[in-house]
Amino acid sequence: MVGREGGRSIEQAVTEAGLGELRGRYRPAIAADIVVVVCVAALALLLLTLNDGVGAVIAMGVGVLALAAIAALVTWRKANTWLHLYTGGTLTVDPQGTATSVVTWQDVAHLRYWTRVTNLGTAYVEVPICRLDLTNGEVVDLSKPRYKELPEIVSFVDANISAIKLPLKIEELRKTGAAVFGPITLAADGVRWRDSLVPWHAITRVEAAKTRLKIWTDSRRPAVSQLLSAVPELTVLIHMFGHWQELQQPDPPATSTESQRKTS
Repeated sequence: MVGREGGRSIEQAVTEAGLGELRGRYRPAIAADIVVVVCVAALALLLLTLNDGVGAVIAMGVGVLALAAIAALVTWRKANTWLHLYTGGTLTVDPQGTATSVVTWQDVAHLRYWTRVTNLGTAYVEVPICRLDLTNGEVVDLSKPRYKELPEIVSFVDANISAIKLPLKIEELRKTGAAVFGPITLAADGVRWRDSLVPWHAITRVEAAKTRLKIWTDSRRPAVSQLLSAVPELTVLIHMFGHWQELQQPDPPATSTESQRKTS
């Protein structure tokens, strides 16, 4: 169930969607927004208090002050917009305390998470990204607004969605002989990526770094190097890599699926 209707109370939205038990409430990080508001307001006051200011300067000061007021309002709304995590999904609450967006785990078609690394010349800035592709075509970016506790949020969301997706991927493997994870396909003869096939016996290790998934053989360069932004259900993919031999059995033990559910 995906909902974006305003006017519903939190309790009503939770009950209607069957979200279950509340696990955490998260407010966006607003420190940078506050700094911007203060700087813009200070510039406006400086323009307004110039002794020799002319009409144009005063008008500019009034305009900048209005801009500061708008920025302050936006920051206030952002600070009072909460993300609630439940055992069955997520809920966004606006400053009036009403539910504005409800997403259950069953609404999620794909989960993608990675780290965006930006080079600022003298330093690197790492921004965690987490996106949910919903079954209705919408995309929910849990990184916007940015939460200080985003790693904790992503870990919880990933565990719940992976517990649902793992049995489906195993069933896909049983029926079709392959499990597709975007540009990467796990098949009986190996890992398919682009126009290449990496046989299972040639794979020495699998590495999920901040930005890329790399599959290594004895070569100096990885046989597969794929941006994580294009790889859905990364946790399920890594799990199936680690349990590939038992997944090839006609009747695989139920422990792999059950253990995945328990860890969530």
